[in-house]
Amino acid sequence: MLDIKDSYRRAEALMQGFGPRNMVPNSTVFPSWIDRSDCFWYERQIKTGNDNLYQWGREFRLVNAKNLSNIVAFDHKILAENLSEASMEKVDKYFLPITDIVFTIDSFADSASRIKFSAFGKIWSYDILNNVLESIKKNTLSKHSLISPNKKQVLFIQEHNLWVKDLGTKEERALTYDGEEFNCYAANGNGWGHDMGATAIQARWSPDSKYVYTIQRDSRNVEVLPIVEHVPKDGSIRPKVRYVKRAIRGDDNVPRYRLLVIEVESGNIQEVDYEKLPIVRNSFGFFYSGLGWWAKDSQRAYFVDMKRDYQSICVVEFDIHTGNTFILFEETSETYINTSLNTDDLPTFLSLPESNELIWFSERTDWAHCYLYDLDTGKLKNSITQGEWVVRDILYYDELRRELFLSISGRVPDRDPYYRELVRVNIDSKELTVLSSGNHDVLTVPGLHPDQHLQMAKGLYSELIYSGVSYTGNFAVVTCSRADTSPISVLLNRDGDEILTLEVADLSPLYAKVSEAWRWPEPVKLLAADKKTDTYGLVYRPSDFSPEKSYPVLSHVFNTPELSWVPKGSFTNGGSVCGAAYFTAAALAELGFIVVQIDGRGTAFRSKAFQDESYGWAASASHLEDHVAGIEQLAECYPYMDTNRVGIYALHGGPGIQALLDFPEFYKVSVCALVHDSRLMPYLWGDKFEGLPTPASNPEGTQNKTFQYPEEYMDKLQGKVLLVHGMLDISCPPAITFRLVEALQKANKDFDLLLLPCSGHSNNSYVVRRAWDYLVKNLLEIEPPKEFELTTFYDM
Repeated sequence: MLDIKDSYRRAEALMQGFGPRNMVPNSTVFPSWIDRSDCFWYERQIKTGNDNLYQWGREFRLVNAKNLSNIVAFDHKILAENLSEASMEKVDKYFLPITDIVFTIDSFADSASRIKFSAFGKIWSYDILNNVLESIKKNTLSKHSLISPNKKQVLFIQEHNLWVKDLGTKEERALTYDGEEFNCYAANGNGWGHDMGATAIQARWSPDSKYVYTIQRDSRNVEVLPIVEHVPKDGSIRPKVRYVKRAIRGDDNVPRYRLLVIEVESGNIQEVDYEKLPIVRNSFGFFYSGLGWWAKDSQRAYFVDMKRDYQSICVVEFDIHTGNTFILFEETSETYINTSLNTDDLPTFLSLPESNELIWFSERTDWAHCYLYDLDTGKLKNSITQGEWVVRDILYYDELRRELFLSISGRVPDRDPYYRELVRVNIDSKELTVLSSGNHDVLTVPGLHPDQHLQMAKGLYSELIYSGVSYTGNFAVVTCSRADTSPISVLLNRDGDEILTLEVADLSPLYAKVSEAWRWPEPVKLLAADKKTDTYGLVYRPSDFSPEKSYPVLSHVFNTPELSWVPKGSFTNGGSVCGAAYFTAAALAELGFIVVQIDGRGTAFRSKAFQDESYGWAASASHLEDHVAGIEQLAECYPYMDTNRVGIYALHGGPGIQALLDFPEFYKVSVCALVHDSRLMPYLWGDKFEGLPTPASNPEGTQNKTFQYPEEYMDKLQGKVLLVHGMLDISCPPAITFRLVEALQKANKDFDLLLLPCSGHSNNSYVVRRAWDYLVKNLLEIEPPKEFELTTFYDM
């Protein structure tokens, strides 16, 4: 007899396993290289002696790649005592409350001599060699300021305008005067209805420190989206309405950038003679995304113009004195153009100011590769990479050797095409050297966008970043991981030799909190519904699994064209928010289900043709028929999979209700949230994945409507559905679910609805528990534990 409460406890442990309470300590190493040395530091999770298995402390390690040493970076006990005495605060050596960490290396000893950090609202300097701690004057410069290359001036934003401060005289003066809330200078992108990320000020100093290249973000004519606070956060009773500037598909007005250059001494502004640029995915800052940069001569600058329909992109040069522009080269597509394989990531191209070249990312051959362009002529110099495989990330550029360090996948036949490799390639000779490869995923931390990584290596940035490759190009840190094995992190030399094992993941908390009989998920290769395309997935089983029993099946789905969903590594290497997809699926399995994840056609990280399978209807990504076909194939091999009891779990967003409508004989139960309806989602979603609307021929706003929205055929609903929506969601507004609710009642269909008045585009423990209860009751056909007090990552 299944003890469902015990199953809930095991599942709860897994749902606490990602994020701050890592279920599997040291499953990934995030190195921070120090200056231009071959030394780096990272955090190791260590046992504290506390009986609580989640209470793993952190220990700072210092690695010298040259002499292969890995030591404790400093005496944690002494620093804790010194910091406690100086701050009058309690400090635990296992949980040092320090951030913004910067190490200084003793160049003679090649060891750490000093560490600067923030704690308790102050900046501190700790002399490691002499164990001396002192509070230093707090840096009054905002993280959103930008120091000139000659270190004499600093840019900052004040009341939506751009200002400059002379670091010698301390004099401050405005460079712009017409900035306002919806027409502001040097701001991040806001295509999603809010400022994206906490990135740095969106401006760039010229190499000679005389000019500033920046943008003015114009949202003045963008229509508003009303968001109702039914339970106001200020404790008042009357509901409040706030209006968010947020365009949807079909809107004429979207937020745009005006490009300009300011001569700092005179304050003269030269606007670029070019139309304003629409803010497109991923909507992070213009310069942070590498969309604008300077030539070395400080007389020319460049920008990337992606058209709103995503079917045309060009690189443009302009004269900073006249504003005159010249299109260097252009690329077009019949569907859409990607600037990175994961469109939630930063663009995968890199400017090389010293040689006035550009490393360009393109899927022009159906495969994502890097190309080298001459920016003096706009001519293609050569294809840096080529073949029926893809470039995933630019990790680092070694300027001296003219070598790129890349993360690639799909190069090795008869291997899972999503498994990454680490390679380096000379951008002139195109000679490619494989550094790390195997029948597993190779994770190499990309750190900042390469444009900033390159500048940081030159001392122009002082932000704390992680990076898998050293600034010297001599070493790399990789975590080798597979969904069904324990991860290991190692140090490589530039030839790819494994020269030092850094960490091996510790599975003891997993065995103690979940089960000693923990079962690894099984990677599977399947056939899509077209009977010719290979798809790849994972099958999760409960730790008390028995092949003699019969189990209901759960599709764990997130249908988006912009990324893949199936984890390739284990635990925190399992993709999507520190392994959320991995731990969530494993938790669902513990409840008594066989959980199946599949990356169907229309998703990312393979060929462009594979991703284009969902073009025209973004909600079709990962093709539900591929999931049905895959589960049927698995059930032929595993008779304990009961295909008469199949449900779909789409709390992360996706086709939960669509599955019940399109495959009513197959899917019986669904829990879904954040339903994708491009008509009400931000314009940049539908514009890219479905094309610009053509209202004259199709008032409903789709380009070539060959599908039905779920609300249009609710009469086909047979199964049970739980709809979930956060009322403060800007990305997928509640109106999407309310349209479904209206259609359901008109069709006289029963359904369940959970509305969260104080939640946005996310879940919480209550939602997860209610989803579990719904599946257990309607698929396992047993009564869930009454109001189980679930605590998950979402509430930590």
